Amino acid sequence: MSAAPEAFFDDLAELYERFTVIRDAATSPVRSWLVEQLPAGTRALDVGCGSGNNCGLLADRYDDVVGVDLSQKMLDIAATKPTRVPVRYECRDAASLTPERDGRFDLVMSVNAVFHMGPADEVLPVLRSLVAPGGRLVVIDVTQPDGAAAPAEQSGYAFQTGKIIYDVSGDVEAACDSVRMMLHPRWLEMSAAAMPLTDTEFQLQYEKALPGVRITKDLIPTMSAAVWDNA
Repeated sequence: MSAAPEAFFDDLAELYERFTVIRDAATSPVRSWLVEQLPAGTRALDVGCGSGNNCGLLADRYDDVVGVDLSQKMLDIAATKPTRVPVRYECRDAASLTPERDGRFDLVMSVNAVFHMGPADEVLPVLRSLVAPGGRLVVIDVTQPDGAAAPAEQSGYAFQTGKIIYDVSGDVEAACDSVRMMLHPRWLEMSAAAMPLTDTEFQLQYEKALPGVRITKDLIPTMSAAVWDNA
């Protein structure tokens, strides 16, 4: 039986933190795009927040910020980072989030996490239900090219990601860390259990779950994005 998702990220917390520091840096094209999507408002929720880099970004712009993740070790790292306003971190599954318990948010966000949470047709309605009227859902997630190789044949993907990290940051050690992470036995086991959607699947499933969604393919290679407004 495969381990629970939280066990994977607990084991990989330090390597994953070094990877996301580069992905979430102010100079990253992912971060630049994300900043442009943030709506005005007071409340923001980051689902699958990991080590809290994006919660820090949200805390600069919103007064009530909640970060939710399955991995307590990742949340422990997040809690050490100073923010403009306190971020409330909760170790929870996305499926446990409800408007009745948690209220609604001007921004609901998830970066590189939805495909770990379960089938998109089950996860996206949960996230959508948490968006306040006039609010926005922003998702960035890993995608695969149509016809991508099976997981066992994707060792080249780790080196492709390492190259992307180097191209973004110029940091050789960070690129090596990303390769180490993606070739770690726990990462390989997790990847086999939770394959990202292909580009076509991403578009079809997001358009079905979020009518009117705006999709950006290849935000950077292997990552696509979706923006949905609760008009």
